[in-house]
Amino acid sequence: MSTRLPQEVEEEDFGPAMSGRGGRRLRGRASSVPKMLLGVVLILVLFVLAVALYANAQINRIRVGGLAEPSRPLHVLVTGSDSRAGLSAEDRRELTTGGAEGERTDTIFIMTIADGKAALLAFPRDLYVTRCDGSEGRINAATGIQGPGCLVRTVRALSGIPVSQYMQIDFLGFRDLVDAAGGVDVCLDAPIADVDAGIDLPAGCQTLGGADALGYVRVRKIDDDLQRIQRQQQFVKALAKKIAAPSTFLNPLRLFSTAGAGGSALTANEGLGLLDLARIAWGVRGIASAGPTAYTVPATPASVGGASVLVPVEDEAAQLFRRFRSGAVLDEVGAAAAPAPEEIDVAVRNAAGVDGLATTTATTFEEAGFTVVEVGNAGQRADTVILYPPGQEATAQVVASELTVDATLEESAEAAVPTVVLGSDAAG
Repeated sequence: MSTRLPQEVEEEDFGPAMSGRGGRRLRGRASSVPKMLLGVVLILVLFVLAVALYANAQINRIRVGGLAEPSRPLHVLVTGSDSRAGLSAEDRRELTTGGAEGERTDTIFIMTIADGKAALLAFPRDLYVTRCDGSEGRINAATGIQGPGCLVRTVRALSGIPVSQYMQIDFLGFRDLVDAAGGVDVCLDAPIADVDAGIDLPAGCQTLGGADALGYVRVRKIDDDLQRIQRQQQFVKALAKKIAAPSTFLNPLRLFSTAGAGGSALTANEGLGLLDLARIAWGVRGIASAGPTAYTVPATPASVGGASVLVPVEDEAAQLFRRFRSGAVLDEVGAAAAPAPEEIDVAVRNAAGVDGLATTTATTFEEAGFTVVEVGNAGQRADTVILYPPGQEATAQVVASELTVDATLEESAEAAVPTVVLGSDAAG
């Protein structure tokens, strides 16, 4: 995806004119810098707190039975409901939902979070289980038996994972969240057309608005339930990346809009507090920046009573459940394969003193599939360095592989994205 590159800004040259009385004025101003920085930090903290409080106020609260006491790691059951309740006739036409009655859970996964890391465990909707009332059948029907609490108890009985928080998003909420974030970028190897899901998408990279995004994660005719989960997990990571991007966080209007849409989209248990939301938000940021963090309950296709279902592979599932219960799965987050260039945002800064070097390098990155979010200048230096956010060393290595010089990798808490600072060694 091409990004228009801003003009490089030349650094100001403070030469001899700044000596004498002018120099004293400069030092006088410098003495007020700590106070200014303190004021800026305070404003930012208050702003972030205001955004969090605003999002929290929008969430619909319900009583959910079967939840465990909050623990470390935190285990959150997240579901997508296919209920048509509350949809107008116009909504049903736009989203192509049809008029099915009742409520089934279209998407089910556990988000396990600790220390800013998160991993997702998906439960296929056709998974054959013993539900909370003792009946056997597909797991997605559990909510329709005794509400969300039944699904919580069913998941816990199957996995042993002590779910302590519950969050649900419906059709309209999903659409509005994607739209508030400015759409989500996906790349399709082949076109997808499905009248029932209301989508007709060409092959190639494109930005999906809310309605098309909903169709994309719902469509079932192009693959089976397990492949559909993989598509949903990829989309969740792409959405998390979009929400965590500087284009959202540095845009107050978009940030408040996204926070409001995110809160309005959710129905959560009464005990979900502001601190829990902060932990979840930090975990979502981890999903956006880390390597593969999504898993699916191992299962095999079977036919039970003439119905096509998925039966858990007990030994494999038990091992996976154990890793999620203990949080050991989080030790693997970010340790797997590095992301592809198409998944990476990068900034480029010219510290070589050579006009146009950052722009030329940024163009090279774009041609390789990276998204360039910033181009500018930095203080002159001899060697090239890549500053990367905590936990993104693998991503920085992918960025480094595109350069023709050996770059030093440095972790930096101030870097929002991997930032290439081009030294004079890159001028050749």
